[in-house]
Amino acid sequence: MKKLLITIVLLAIFGASVLAFTGCGLKEPSADATPEEMLSYWQKKYTAGEFGIYRKTDPFVEIEFSNGDTVRLELYPFVAPISVENFIKYVSDGFYEGTVCHRISETQMIQLGGFEVKEDRLTHKTPTYPTIKGEFLLNGVMNTLRHTAGVLSMARYANPYYDSASSQFFICTNTVSGWDGSYAAFGCVIDEESLTAVKRIAKITPHSETLYYENERTSTPDDVPSERVSIVRTTLVQISQATA
Repeated sequence: MKKLLITIVLLAIFGASVLAFTGCGLKEPSADATPEEMLSYWQKKYTAGEFGIYRKTDPFVEIEFSNGDTVRLELYPFVAPISVENFIKYVSDGFYEGTVCHRISETQMIQLGGFEVKEDRLTHKTPTYPTIKGEFLLNGVMNTLRHTAGVLSMARYANPYYDSASSQFFICTNTVSGWDGSYAAFGCVIDEESLTAVKRIAKITPHSETLYYENERTSTPDDVPSERVSIVRTTLVQISQATA
């Protein structure tokens, strides 16, 4: 009788241990998960490192790539509201899906959002919205977000006063202080895994490749990735009224 009692107690302890162990497993969020549930999942699953979520009321965007990587970004409307609104419109329209990373620098950034593959050629994808004001100090906007590793910023033409930013953006792989005040930074990755994904793309060997634009115009930069990495899906995870 005593042996039977001990056996029952041990089984009960073992069963409780199994329940405790399985209970702490992180459950994958469902397709109809609320923004709050998705944020909670991100915070528990991924390693924030020096990043993390600055403000839960900000918009969040998830970018899935053809190489299997995912980048999670927090957008900062309190820093660059025009850039954030513009980016969200392109994300919501699905404009970025199918576009490829067309510029890389392992020590600086990856650039996306402007080219797609047509007949095995990198062809410019015409933006669907007008260009926007460059939200940076050189253009009269008090934007103090620095271009450190993981920061999201708007690409533009060489002339900073032209207000030429449209669909293209870049994500920094390292600190590039020379861009501070002259490019519109407007967000940042929220975890180490996202920055690792960005750096993985940046490490692809670059080569010279012709880019095709409208009106038969071309250019042949030498910083085009030798492997195609495209955006499979962009998802706006949360958007709400930002508060200071």
